Amino acid sequence: MINNLDDLVLYTYQYFEQLGAKKHFEDVLISKANFKEIDLYEVDNRLSFLPKSYLNVIKKIDIAGSVISTFSLSLSSLRHENIIQQLLDARNDPFFPKEFMEKHKMYQIGSYNTDLICVTAGTDQFTEGEILFVEEGYDIYNPQDNQIHPITKDFEQFLIAAGNLHQVREEIADDNLNHEEKKNEFIERLRVLGVDEKYHKAWLSVF
Repeated sequence: MINNLDDLVLYTYQYFEQLGAKKHFEDVLISKANFKEIDLYEVDNRLSFLPKSYLNVIKKIDIAGSVISTFSLSLSSLRHENIIQQLLDARNDPFFPKEFMEKHKMYQIGSYNTDLICVTAGTDQFTEGEILFVEEGYDIYNPQDNQIHPITKDFEQFLIAAGNLHQVREEIADDNLNHEEKKNEFIERLRVLGVDEKYHKAWLSVF
């Protein structure tokens, strides 16, 4: 089981080795961040609109171009690309209309297939730092509030839960006969990790 960010980094490297350590599998890797002091200053100042709980994580680990359990953890598939510029571009030119994004004070930080992964700066409905799974819906020019599904209390918890989702999915048999057993195991892991039950439905929708 993956219990923290250090476990997650180690797991992705072990999984990479298991795949044969080929360059085209590098998107599975999550590594320790290598920001210089000037870069850390840039993160805090240019991205001050984002919750500190999110910024603290991206200062610790490098997720640019990383994918885990079908979640793209950044806004570009390029490894080690400047994540600061990615986040600024997404804020200035969001997927959904700005009015919708601003209403929920949410900012896209990744994706799940064509759906969005966002972090919110906090509203009456959502708490600061909460991670939101946002369905693409039928009309990107007219999104509805019911397309938004909170999935974890913050980004660190999201990453650890996503790592566990990947780990459990890898253990599902080819014949899928143990699917229910593994789904129940994943839910139990969420409980152990302290992921509130109000978020479980969102996780089950992507299991």
